[in-house]
Amino acid sequence: MKLGEQIKATRAAQGVTQKSLAEASGLTERTIQRIENHEVEPSAHSLRRISHVLGEDFLTAKMKQQRRLQLVLRGIVAIWTLAVAYNVFFSPFDWTKRWYEILIWFFCLIGVVSGEIRFAYPRKK
Repeated sequence: MKLGEQIKATRAAQGVTQKSLAEASGLTERTIQRIENHEVEPSAHSLRRISHVLGEDFLTAKMKQQRRLQLVLRGIVAIWTLAVAYNVFFSPFDWTKRWYEILIWFFCLIGVVSGEIRFAYPRKK
């Protein structure tokens, strides 16, 4: 279940309306609607306020989701690193024709290690 759906289900189970959740959390009703409909990625501040009102920790769920995606990205980059290393060391590698492979790999590696490459929040279709 996606984060917006979790918030919506928890809110509905407690009998809380979007309007009352917005008032209690200090957010706008439109912000609550956008979060529940997957139109925006909620900020940590918004999740903290919603979690406080509904009594459930949505911030931890978001962090777990991001951590899982980071692990997938790091796994992909690790496999790619092995492929590039194999190409460089064990096969004829012409630097003048394939230098861009190393450059692309390097920037992807830096992005994933630094945590700056992330997936966008999935939009509802």
